Amino acid sequence: MWYVGLANSTAHTLYAESQDGIYWIRPISSPVLNPGNYGTWDSHTVAPGPVIKDGQLYKMYYLGYSDPYGQYSIGLATSSDGKIWEKYQFPVISGSTGWERQISPHSVIKKDGVYYLYYVGRDQTGQDRIGVALSNDGTNWAKYSGNPVLTPSQSWEGTGVSWPGVIYENGTFKMVYMKVGYESDAFGMATSSDGKIWIKSDNNPIFKAENTSNGWASDDIAYPCFKSWQ
Repeated sequence: MWYVGLANSTAHTLYAESQDGIYWIRPISSPVLNPGNYGTWDSHTVAPGPVIKDGQLYKMYYLGYSDPYGQYSIGLATSSDGKIWEKYQFPVISGSTGWERQISPHSVIKKDGVYYLYYVGRDQTGQDRIGVALSNDGTNWAKYSGNPVLTPSQSWEGTGVSWPGVIYENGTFKMVYMKVGYESDAFGMATSSDGKIWIKSDNNPIFKAENTSNGWASDDIAYPCFKSWQ
């Protein structure tokens, strides 16, 4: 597990491991990924996003920025053991303007030699949209010309859609995502045959905060993690 640790509002990436997914230890107490030096693009934050094991190499796509009020971009770090990481000097996908001024990585899929990286873009009003970038090597990326691939269009979705968890299963891309707005209290699902054009489920939202056992999260649910272990 790679997770965020905050020190004086600056985000670092830390590491933990487990034999059963329930009980965790931290074999390394210090961060495994640190912000860059003053003046670099990720000098304020390095927050882990999706990690993929590609052959013998781990590839981590992380959120990085130097100014929390400025542009966000996506960086790449690689590792042979998941503990010692080497960052690429520059972002592999950069935030730009409009809906993707601030971008953050959330899911990466490799299918038939093509990588699909799903990210969230946020504009200056705080509204979230979901986009995808494609790559043949996991390093050089091109944003899909039809972005954003998912926007709020159903009444339950509030002002935005965010945090896409994507898997590829039985010939279909499947995504679980969260509602963004005054209340983040529901998850939706969408499917795609090509990873680019998505169709939202007629059963959305597929899960609501009020459905949690004994209402333990009746106020808010967020950040879905959708995985396949096939």
